[in-house]
Amino acid sequence: MLRTVIKNIYGLLKYKNFKSVGNNLCISVNSEIIGEKNISIGDNFSAGKNLKLQTWNRYNGQKLNNRPSIVIGNNVSLMSNCQISCANEIIVNDGVLMGDNVFITDNFHGSNSWEELDIPPIERPLEIGEGVYIGKNVWVGRNVCIMPGVKIGNGTVIGANSVVTHDIPEKCIAVGAPAKVIREVREK
Repeated sequence: MLRTVIKNIYGLLKYKNFKSVGNNLCISVNSEIIGEKNISIGDNFSAGKNLKLQTWNRYNGQKLNNRPSIVIGNNVSLMSNCQISCANEIIVNDGVLMGDNVFITDNFHGSNSWEELDIPPIERPLEIGEGVYIGKNVWVGRNVCIMPGVKIGNGTVIGANSVVTHDIPEKCIAVGAPAKVIREVREK
C-alpha cells in the first residue's frame, strides 16, 4: 500500500507539467516523456517499464508547424515497452489495455522520395500523418504496431504481432500484417 502511494506521489511530482493528469497515475520511473505539455491522461492510468510518450513540436532542430496532442482516457493500462510517438493527434479512449511492445505513431521519417533514400532515416524531415483514434475497451495485443490515420472501433481486439494500417470497425477481432478482421462479435 505504502509503495503504491509513494509511486503515485512520485509520478504526480515528476509529471506535473502534463497538460492534465487524473488520479492514480502509475508510470515507471524509467520512462521517457517528451512534450508532456501536449499530453492529457485520465484517472487510473498505469504503465509498465520503459514507457515512451513523445510529442514532437521540433525535430532535428527544426520547428514543426503542428500542435501535437496525446489524449489518454480513464482506466487505461499499458504493459512494458510501449511507445506512442505523436506529431498530430493520438487518442486512446477509456478502458484500453495494451500488451508489451505496442507502438503507435502518426508520423514517419521522411516521405521515402527517391532523393531522401540517400539520407539516413534519422536525418530525414519528420512527416506528419493523420491522427490515430483508439475506441473504448479496445484490447491491443503484444508487439502490435498502429500506423498513422488509423481508427479502431470500440470493443475491438487487435491480435498479437499485428500491423494496423487501416481502420478496424468496432466489436471485432483483427490480426495479421496488415491486420484484417477475422471475426465480428454479434449480439446473441
